[in-house]
Amino acid sequence: MEEMFLLIERQNAVIERQSIEIKNLKSKVHFLESKSGLGIVEDRTGEVNNNKINKTEGNVGNVDVKRPMHDAETKRNQIRRFLSPSSAEGHVAFYAYISKDFGGVGVDHVFLYDTVVTNYGNAYNKHTGAFMAPTTGVYAFSYTIYAAGEHVAGETGAYGEVSVKLVHNGAYKGSIYVDTETQYEEEMSTGFAILMLQAGDVVLTKTTYRGQGSFHSNESGRWSFAGFQIA
Repeated sequence: MEEMFLLIERQNAVIERQSIEIKNLKSKVHFLESKSGLGIVEDRTGEVNNNKINKTEGNVGNVDVKRPMHDAETKRNQIRRFLSPSSAEGHVAFYAYISKDFGGVGVDHVFLYDTVVTNYGNAYNKHTGAFMAPTTGVYAFSYTIYAAGEHVAGETGAYGEVSVKLVHNGAYKGSIYVDTETQYEEEMSTGFAILMLQAGDVVLTKTTYRGQGSFHSNESGRWSFAGFQIA
């Protein structure tokens, strides 16, 4: 009998602790909702808190103050605002690749990445191969090259070899290199850079010197160019 009483006391203690924790969590949720700025917080009875309405009078615009902040329509509107272009104004991102195998690249050959997968903000131009910064900020860029150990674009003689540099307003900012010495030897390389750009600055990729042989850009690997704004 004594053990039963002890067990009941322990259970009551656990229930009391859980009740306190639930009360504290409700208080935290209510506090966070009141600070979220997403709408008017409902009280526990589901009615709009009159104090909140009084504070927002004359400044509610088109907001329906009687609508709960957690109803389906309000949530959809919040998601639309979050995903709309205006919420990311000034930010850009792009990714493009060359659509087929090629060869015959000379000195200062500018690569045109003609298949555009992503061009958020329309800052990359597939006709020039260049990215133009729409706003001043910090940007990240990556570029990948792929040399072929076979003649896939009508070349003869040596196999694929080239050095490609990243250029910002004509100035060197980095480079990568691939070289295939024997048949069926293939090599890829990727470069990455973080640059501070002014609005209107141009970034592109070009050869450091005349390339030799052929280069792959197919489903086994792509010549690609990508970038995005960090800040």
